[in-house]
Amino acid sequence: MDAKLLSNGRSAENRAGDAARPLARPIRALLRIPLFAKILIANATIVVLVAVTGAVLAVGMTAGNGAHPVTQLIALIALWGVVVSVTVNAAILWLALGPLKNLQQTAAKVQAGDMDARAELSPLADADMERLTLTFNAMLDTGVAYRTRLRDVAARALAAAEEERKRLARELHDGTAQTLAGLRVRRRLARATEDAEVRDAQLEQVSREIGEAIEEVRRMAKGLRPPALDMLGLAPAVDSYVRSLAEAADLALDLRLDLVDGVLTPEAELALYRILQEALSNVIRHSGGSRVRVRLQHTGRYVELSVEDDGRGFDVDAEMSDRTRGLGLFGMQERAAYVGGRVSITSTPGRGTRVEVTVPVVEATRYA
Repeated sequence: MDAKLLSNGRSAENRAGDAARPLARPIRALLRIPLFAKILIANATIVVLVAVTGAVLAVGMTAGNGAHPVTQLIALIALWGVVVSVTVNAAILWLALGPLKNLQQTAAKVQAGDMDARAELSPLADADMERLTLTFNAMLDTGVAYRTRLRDVAARALAAAEEERKRLARELHDGTAQTLAGLRVRRRLARATEDAEVRDAQLEQVSREIGEAIEEVRRMAKGLRPPALDMLGLAPAVDSYVRSLAEAADLALDLRLDLVDGVLTPEAELALYRILQEALSNVIRHSGGSRVRVRLQHTGRYVELSVEDDGRGFDVDAEMSDRTRGLGLFGMQERAAYVGGRVSITSTPGRGTRVEVTVPVVEATRYA
């Protein structure tokens, strides 16, 4: 019985929904008409209702007196008022909505691939519409600049990768390959030596040089992908890299690291490590500072990395606006964005630079 009542209730709901759908379709169709038509229809409806009501009242007042010419005159005046009012409304709306149509046409051109299209300022636009137009054009300019920056970063990344391949090929061909070829010849000569002591000494020298060649291959492998990052984790890898770099560059080091094992994805760890490399490279090449401060902190839902120096500093906005000089800073921001993070760069000429990177932890380790 309950199931039957429930079924009947559902059927009633379905029937009500089916009955409402035909009514909803005309409403949706009306809502989808252009804004110009909506406003014009609304204004015209109001004008017609007022005119018809006034005409009916006037006709009712004069009907008893039999003043038919007066009634006709009132009707003609009402009709003329409606026509004039609707025409004036249409003209005013067409002029007022012209800037909005201009924005729509510009957006369509940009969508079609014309990235240079911009909306023109209309003399008919009010202050709000003018601000909207300026904001729209500024947004397009920002988008074009961002796309250009991305192309520059991609081109530089490809060039850097190609240069790295050339360097590795050159080192392998001119260094490791030549060394191994020479060791092979010397091993044959050593085996052909009749004096046992000389032969053993030559083989021992060959063995040492083979070990040096192996270390050279390992050094090249470390340059491509730091093994400490995979074997020990982010904090130990940062510790090893920062200390060795600070010692080589004669920088006073202030280092404090939290253990962040397992709280970041491998991609996020690599992004933080590469951003650290870029930031420290900028410190050594450009800052002229003598001290660097590095912090790696786990703050609940985020891991934060900061690199601060006491160097000469720079104008961040001017640097970022330069398409050639600001690519390193832009690249750091892009690396962080790929893993859901962000980079903040604070610098004042003469007062050093601070780079802060914030990356969210993986979902399983986030705190409530």
